[in-house]
Amino acid sequence: MSITELHKEEHFFIVKNDEVMIKSDIQIELLGKIIKKYSEGIETFEVEGYFVHVLETSQGSLFHVKPFMQYSYTDFMNPLSIKVLNSISDGVTVCDSDGKILFQNDIDIEIVGIDLMGRYAQDVIAEGLMSDSISMKVIESKEKVTILQTFINGKCFLVSGKPILNEEGELQYVVAITRDMTQLKLLEKEVKKLEVQNENFKNKLHALHNKETTKSSLIAVSSAMMQVVKRVMRVAEVDSTVLIGGESGVGKEEITKLIHANSRRNDKQILTINCSAIPENLLESELFGYEAGAFTGAVRGGKAGLFEIASGGTVFLDEIGEMPLLLQAKLLRVLQESEVQRLGSGKPIPIDVRIIAATNRNLAEMVRQGHFREDLYYRLNIIPIEIPPLRYRRQDIIPLIYHFLASIEEKYGIHRTIESSAMKILESYDWPGNVRQLKNMVERICLLATQPEITAYIVQQELDSNPIIIRDLEDPVEIQSIQEQVVSPKFSGTLKEQVAAFEKQIIKEALSKYPSIRQAAKTLGCDQSTLVRKIQKFQLTKQISYED
Repeated sequence: MSITELHKEEHFFIVKNDEVMIKSDIQIELLGKIIKKYSEGIETFEVEGYFVHVLETSQGSLFHVKPFMQYSYTDFMNPLSIKVLNSISDGVTVCDSDGKILFQNDIDIEIVGIDLMGRYAQDVIAEGLMSDSISMKVIESKEKVTILQTFINGKCFLVSGKPILNEEGELQYVVAITRDMTQLKLLEKEVKKLEVQNENFKNKLHALHNKETTKSSLIAVSSAMMQVVKRVMRVAEVDSTVLIGGESGVGKEEITKLIHANSRRNDKQILTINCSAIPENLLESELFGYEAGAFTGAVRGGKAGLFEIASGGTVFLDEIGEMPLLLQAKLLRVLQESEVQRLGSGKPIPIDVRIIAATNRNLAEMVRQGHFREDLYYRLNIIPIEIPPLRYRRQDIIPLIYHFLASIEEKYGIHRTIESSAMKILESYDWPGNVRQLKNMVERICLLATQPEITAYIVQQELDSNPIIIRDLEDPVEIQSIQEQVVSPKFSGTLKEQVAAFEKQIIKEALSKYPSIRQAAKTLGCDQSTLVRKIQKFQLTKQISYED
C-alpha cells in the first residue's frame, strides 16, 4: 500500500505488555516511529503527516492514527481542555502553519459572529469577513503579534497571536486570543469614574475634617499648609505677637481667625484694621481714639479707638507695611506698654489685646530702606508665620474648590459640579491671585453657567479672558487696559500730547485700583505731592476717595 493510500485512511491499534495488536494496515516503519514517540511519554503528537492520539483503556493503550487532511484539532483534545477553553471570556483559535483554522472556542464564535472551523484565514480575508488575520501575520513573522482587528459585524477587537514551534524550530501552530475591547473600555470608564468619585469624597472629607478641627473655613490638605496649621495651633495658646507674611490672597486673615478661635480670647471679639484702606489722616484717630475737641469735626464727647474697643480680644493689623512711620512709633508704645493715648489727651489708657499683623511686603527690606521702624519690626516679628502661595500647595486647590462650591450653594441656592477635566485645569493653573482669585473664579463660573456641570471649556474660557496680571515683589497690579494702550496706542496729536494722554491714563488706572493717594503714589513709584500735582493737572480730582 502506498503512502498516498495510507494518508486516506484512519488506523487503530492497541499496545499491551509491549505487544502490538493491529486492527488495520499500517507501515512498519511508521508504526515504529509512533511507538518510539509514545515511549517518550507523549499522548498526542504528529508523525509523518499523521496525528496520533493515545487513549488508555482496560485492554491496553489504544492508538488512533488519523491522516493530516482528515484531522480536526478537537479530535485529540481531551474533553476537559475543550471545556476549559470554552469557559474563558476571551476568544481562542488555533490554526496550522498553512493558516487552516483547526479550533475555535465558543466565545470566539460568539465574539466574531462566524464559525471559522476548517476554513483558511486567507480565504476569510478574501471574502471580506475580516479586515486582517493575526494568524497570517504570525505565520509570516514567526513572532508574537498583537493587532486591532475589525470583523464583519463592525466590532473592533484586540487580537494577540503566538507561534508554537516544533522540535526543529519550524512553525507548527498559531494560537490567537481575541478580546472584545468594548467591555474593556466600559470597565476602564467605570474605573475612572470610581477614581474620580473616590477623589471627590476624599477632598470633601478633607474639607470637612479641616473645618471641624480648626474651627474655621481654612482648608489645609497639603503638607506645606499642614505645617502652617501646626505652628498656628502651637502659638494660639499664648499671647505673643504674630507676624503673618505671604502674597496677596493667600489667606492671612483666615490664619488670624484660626489663631483667635483657638486662643483663650476666643470668647471676645477680633477687630480687623486694614492699614492701607484708611486714609493716613484718619488712621491715627481710628486706632487710638480722640478726646472731645481734639480736632475740627471730632465727635462730641470723644471716641474710643479700635485698640480700646477690642480690649480683651484680638486686633488684626492687615497691610502693616503701609502704616506711616509716625503711627509706627505709637504702635510700638502699645506693644511695649500695653496702653494707648487718645488724640488730645495726655492720659494713658491701659488695654489688654493680642496683636496679629500681616503683610505681603518684605519688611526686613523696608527696614534697610528706612521705610519701616526696626524696633517695631522686631516687636512684631516674635512669631513669624509665612503662608506659601497656592501654586506651591496644589493639593489644597481641589478641596478649596469643593469648599467654595458648598458655600455658593448655601449662599445662592445654586448647586454646581465641576467635571474632572475642568478640575485638572484649575489644579494646574498658577493662581497669581492665590486663594482669593480661585474663590472669585469658582463663584463667577458657577453663577454664569447655564448647566449644572461646569465643563473644561467653560473653565479654560474664563481663565483665558482674565485680565493680564503683572506681579512684582510687593503686590499684583492689573494693568490690562494700560498694556492695550502700549501695544496699540489710540491717542493722536504731538508726541508731547500723546505722552501726557498716556500718563493721564496710567494715573487714572492707578486711582481706580487704589483710592488712597498714598497707595497709588507708592504703586506708581512717585511721592504723594507729585501725584497730587498730576491729578490736578489732568483734572482727576473727582476720582479720589479719602474714605474707605
